Amino acid sequence: MTVAVEVPEELFARVPVEQRGPGLERDSVRLLVSRGTAVSHHAFVELPRLLRAGDLLVVNTSPTLAAAVGGWIGHARVVVHFSTRGDDGRWAVELRDPDGRGTTRARDWSRAQSAPWRGGGGRRAGAPAGTEVRLVGGARLVLEEPLSAGGERLWWARASGDVLGVLREHGRAIRYAYTERDQPLSAYQTVFALPSPDGAGSAEMPSAGRPFTARMVAELVSRGVQFAPVTLHTGVASAEAHEPPYPERFVVPEASARLIGAVRAGGGR
Repeated sequence: MTVAVEVPEELFARVPVEQRGPGLERDSVRLLVSRGTAVSHHAFVELPRLLRAGDLLVVNTSPTLAAAVGGWIGHARVVVHFSTRGDDGRWAVELRDPDGRGTTRARDWSRAQSAPWRGGGGRRAGAPAGTEVRLVGGARLVLEEPLSAGGERLWWARASGDVLGVLREHGRAIRYAYTERDQPLSAYQTVFALPSPDGAGSAEMPSAGRPFTARMVAELVSRGVQFAPVTLHTGVASAEAHEPPYPERFVVPEASARLIGAVRAGGGR
């Protein structure tokens, strides 16, 4: 069953919490704790006192990529969201229409990169297989087939160049239309993020880890709380066309698997 949740506009997180006022940090957000059917409301900063020595937190070390890149289909401007890399070297991509705030002409990309040119515009209708997308910087994509038969929002595409290099040089973080402005990529990295050996990462921030600060992690360790790092490179999260889930790359280190098994066997949380 799908449940629609209506959020009042004034409650949208238009900027990161640490930018909303003096003295606020990433952990200045709310925390809902569930124990069976009972729930309680807290500030996230209270987390260390809600856990016990021996409890285990599984954390995602995937870094966030600058996964939104400008491009063209013919003379039409598009934004490409690079979501997930497939085993065959292709990329799952999402095409978006620019949101209208950037009016730079197609031939003037030097100004386009500094303009407030968001990728949070409208979902673009599916393009025919074989459609070529020219990316800023000269790389090209060819759309080959939809990820699923249930929709044409996400496509498998083959790139002519080094996608991760294009993202490093020309990409920006994917952000939602309700946010106020672009943020530096650092605003989308969690305290647990580690560079991947192959340069891979998440299309959108693994947001469950964002409220943690280095100070909180140190306090949790001092209280005997354990951490088990795993890596899950998350793709484009919003299922606007109600597509089924698709595979995402992950790694569970052997040491983390052993630790999770030991805590479960010992009755820990």
